[in-house]
Amino acid sequence: MLYYILFNTFLVALGCVLPWIHPGLFVVGLRGIDMVDGKIALGLALIGLLAASYQLLQKRGRFYWVYGLIGFLILMIATLDLYTFYQNRYPIGPGIYLVALGGLQLTGAYILFLLRQGRGASPPP
Repeated sequence: MLYYILFNTFLVALGCVLPWIHPGLFVVGLRGIDMVDGKIALGLALIGLLAASYQLLQKRGRFYWVYGLIGFLILMIATLDLYTFYQNRYPIGPGIYLVALGGLQLTGAYILFLLRQGRGASPPP
Protein backbone atom coordinates (compact mmCIF):
# COMPACT_ATOMS: atom_id res chain seq x y z
CA MET A 1 0.00 0.00 0.00
CA LEU A 2 2.91 2.34 0.65
CA TYR A 3 4.18 1.92 -2.88
CA TYR A 4 0.72 2.94 -4.08
CA ILE A 5 0.91 6.05 -1.89
CA LEU A 6 4.40 6.83 -3.21
CA PHE A 7 3.14 6.52 -6.78
CA ASN A 8 0.21 8.85 -6.13
CA THR A 9 2.34 11.50 -4.46
CA PHE A 10 4.66 11.34 -7.46
CA LEU A 11 1.59 11.67 -9.71
CA VAL A 12 0.55 14.84 -7.89
CA ALA A 13 4.08 16.27 -8.11
CA LEU A 14 4.18 15.51 -11.84
CA GLY A 15 0.78 17.14 -12.31
CA CYS A 16 2.04 20.30 -10.62
CA VAL A 17 4.81 20.67 -13.20
CA LEU A 18 2.53 20.06 -16.20
CA PRO A 19 0.26 22.79 -17.65
CA TRP A 20 -2.99 23.47 -15.82
CA ILE A 21 -4.22 26.03 -18.35
CA HIS A 22 -3.35 25.89 -22.04
CA PRO A 23 -2.55 29.21 -23.72
CA GLY A 24 -5.42 30.64 -25.73
CA LEU A 25 -6.48 33.85 -27.39
CA PHE A 26 -7.01 35.83 -24.18
CA VAL A 27 -5.51 33.32 -21.73
CA VAL A 28 -1.90 32.94 -20.70
CA GLY A 29 -0.78 29.32 -20.31
CA LEU A 30 0.07 28.38 -16.74
CA ARG A 31 1.72 25.40 -15.16
CA GLY A 32 0.74 24.30 -11.69
CA ILE A 33 3.88 25.67 -10.04
CA ASP A 34 3.20 29.09 -11.58
CA MET A 35 0.15 29.46 -9.32
CA VAL A 36 -0.12 29.50 -5.53
CA ASP A 37 -2.49 26.51 -5.52
CA GLY A 38 0.00 24.44 -7.48
CA LYS A 39 2.80 25.32 -5.09
CA ILE A 40 0.66 24.29 -2.12
CA ALA A 41 -0.29 21.00 -3.82
CA LEU A 42 3.36 20.32 -4.67
CA GLY A 43 4.40 21.01 -1.08
CA LEU A 44 1.72 18.67 0.25
CA ALA A 45 2.78 15.98 -2.23
CA LEU A 46 6.41 16.30 -1.12
CA ILE A 47 5.38 15.99 2.53
CA GLY A 48 3.43 12.83 1.68
CA LEU A 49 6.36 11.48 -0.33
CA LEU A 50 8.76 12.05 2.57
CA ALA A 51 6.36 10.51 5.10
CA ALA A 52 5.82 7.41 2.94
CA SER A 53 9.56 7.05 2.33
CA TYR A 54 10.27 7.34 6.04
CA GLN A 55 7.58 4.78 6.81
CA LEU A 56 9.05 2.35 4.26
CA LEU A 57 12.52 2.72 5.78
CA GLN A 58 11.32 2.33 9.38
CA LYS A 59 8.80 -0.44 8.56
CA ARG A 60 6.29 0.99 10.99
CA GLY A 61 2.74 1.97 10.15
CA ARG A 62 1.69 5.12 11.91
CA PHE A 63 1.41 7.88 9.31
CA TYR A 64 -1.74 6.75 7.50
CA TRP A 65 -3.80 9.68 8.76
CA VAL A 66 -1.26 12.04 7.11
CA TYR A 67 -1.96 10.50 3.70
CA GLY A 68 -5.70 10.90 4.14
CA LEU A 69 -5.36 14.53 5.16
CA ILE A 70 -2.91 15.34 2.37
CA GLY A 71 -5.04 13.58 -0.23
CA PHE A 72 -8.18 15.38 0.91
CA LEU A 73 -6.49 18.80 0.84
CA ILE A 74 -5.02 18.17 -2.61
CA LEU A 75 -8.40 16.96 -3.88
CA MET A 76 -10.11 20.11 -2.56
CA ILE A 77 -7.52 22.38 -4.18
CA ALA A 78 -7.86 20.60 -7.52
CA THR A 79 -11.66 20.56 -7.35
CA LEU A 80 -11.90 24.27 -6.61
CA ASP A 81 -9.44 25.08 -9.41
CA LEU A 82 -11.30 22.86 -11.87
CA TYR A 83 -14.57 24.53 -10.95
CA THR A 84 -13.04 27.97 -11.48
CA PHE A 85 -11.50 26.96 -14.80
CA TYR A 86 -14.76 25.48 -16.07
CA GLN A 87 -16.74 28.49 -14.89
CA ASN A 88 -14.41 30.90 -16.72
CA ARG A 89 -14.13 28.56 -19.75
CA TYR A 90 -10.35 28.32 -19.63
CA PRO A 91 -8.69 25.63 -21.77
CA ILE A 92 -7.72 23.08 -19.12
CA GLY A 93 -4.42 21.21 -19.32
CA PRO A 94 -3.59 17.67 -18.18
CA GLY A 95 -1.76 18.67 -14.99
CA ILE A 96 -4.83 19.61 -12.97
CA TYR A 97 -6.45 16.29 -13.84
CA LEU A 98 -3.39 14.38 -12.61
CA VAL A 99 -3.41 16.36 -9.37
CA ALA A 100 -7.12 15.67 -8.85
CA LEU A 101 -6.64 11.96 -9.62
CA GLY A 102 -3.69 11.67 -7.24
CA GLY A 103 -5.58 13.44 -4.45
CA LEU A 104 -8.61 11.21 -4.97
CA GLN A 105 -6.50 8.06 -4.87
CA LEU A 106 -4.64 9.16 -1.73
CA THR A 107 -7.95 9.82 0.01
CA GLY A 108 -9.33 6.50 -1.21
CA ALA A 109 -6.25 4.63 0.03
CA TYR A 110 -6.76 6.09 3.49
CA ILE A 111 -10.44 5.11 3.49
CA LEU A 112 -9.51 1.56 2.48
CA PHE A 113 -6.95 1.48 5.26
CA LEU A 114 -9.63 2.52 7.76
CA LEU A 115 -12.00 -0.16 6.48
CA ARG A 116 -9.31 -2.84 6.73
CA GLN A 117 -8.39 -1.71 10.21
CA GLY A 118 -12.05 -1.85 11.26
CA ARG A 119 -12.26 -5.50 10.20
CA GLY A 120 -9.18 -6.33 12.26
CA ALA A 121 -6.84 -6.91 9.34
CA SER A 122 -3.27 -5.76 9.67
CA PRO A 123 -2.09 -2.99 7.34
CA PRO A 124 -0.11 -4.20 4.34
CA PRO A 125 3.51 -3.09 4.00
